[in-house]
Amino acid sequence: MNTRVMLETTWRRRHWLFARLRLGQLWNYAVGAVFFAFKRERVASLPGVVKIDISPICNLACTVCVHADPNGNPALERQRFAPGHRMSVEQFRRIIDQIKGRTATVSLYTWGDPMTHPDLDEMCRIASDAGLQVHASTNFSFGFKEERLRSIVTSGLTHLTVCVDGLSQEKYGRTRVGGRIDRVIHNLRRVAEIRRELGREFPKIEIQYIKYQHNLDEVEPARRLAEEIGAEQFADFWGALHNYADREPENYATIAPRPNRALPQCYWPHFSMVIKYNGDVIPCCEHRMAAQHMEGGDARVFGNVFESSVAEVWNGEEYRKARRIVSNPEVVLAQPELRKHFCDGCFVIFDTEIAKTARWANQHRWEDVFEMDARGRPRRKAKEATGLPA
Repeated sequence: MNTRVMLETTWRRRHWLFARLRLGQLWNYAVGAVFFAFKRERVASLPGVVKIDISPICNLACTVCVHADPNGNPALERQRFAPGHRMSVEQFRRIIDQIKGRTATVSLYTWGDPMTHPDLDEMCRIASDAGLQVHASTNFSFGFKEERLRSIVTSGLTHLTVCVDGLSQEKYGRTRVGGRIDRVIHNLRRVAEIRRELGREFPKIEIQYIKYQHNLDEVEPARRLAEEIGAEQFADFWGALHNYADREPENYATIAPRPNRALPQCYWPHFSMVIKYNGDVIPCCEHRMAAQHMEGGDARVFGNVFESSVAEVWNGEEYRKARRIVSNPEVVLAQPELRKHFCDGCFVIFDTEIAKTARWANQHRWEDVFEMDARGRPRRKAKEATGLPA
């Protein structure tokens, strides 16, 4: 991720990253920034943002995701999800108790949709009561009853991001496989209405419109809908036609580490932590995504917060190695054992051929990669037609 993209992404997420900062959280960010600037491996801060994948379960099979229909893709066929794959309330509470007062935000999703977790609202209350910003991103395609929608509004959730890939079902369903756009819009309207009825400021609502060649005509109507509903933010950006599994390191060549620069070339190891539902920790959700729930996958976790603690993992050996690598990627040439690390092969800090595994919607049409099967669901075309890994 280059500096421009990093700044753009941070700016888009500014409302739930930096709003309502308390003194301890602001100080924690400041300390982290100092250790980042000086390229320190052991840090005196805690992560400013903790992403907690409270459950990897999802109700949809979006084409970009690890939940997509495999269609013969070996990595997707090896994904394993089960109803019991979810964090308990007590496990979640223990994490919050360790990070409160210093961490600014918890974001309650990574590979799953947080709305599938039956205890989401209680978890939001726990984190909010501890003084944290509480963010959730969801497809919001659920048949929620009025009682549940009111519970979401009053739960302590401070920032709600809802993803939309079109306003008509035909266009939305090409990428949000199994979703219903009418449900999404109904739920958005009611959350905004209930929030006004109760005179509440939160949750702030962000609508993300993922652009493809086939839904460009619905961007502006969606923007007007966001304004009508009362959403605080509307963001539109180009989507991906490849799958997360296509970008696993074994699918592209890693050429060489990038040369040393004045600042570390990735901010994740200094400012963020990803905690999976079972307590396993990885440094980010941009690399080795399919490996995390793949049977026999090379997940390369950094530790487990249920077996030790957030602070111990945060300054543990694997995190220190991560900070060493992002501070100067060329260190792997002198320390080849680092090639076994999670960060090895990451396109942010290595020159790679990962671009060959990508099909971005601003350059390719949906029809270049997909076709509809007999069930009316998207099916990826053969490798020979798409140029993507099988």
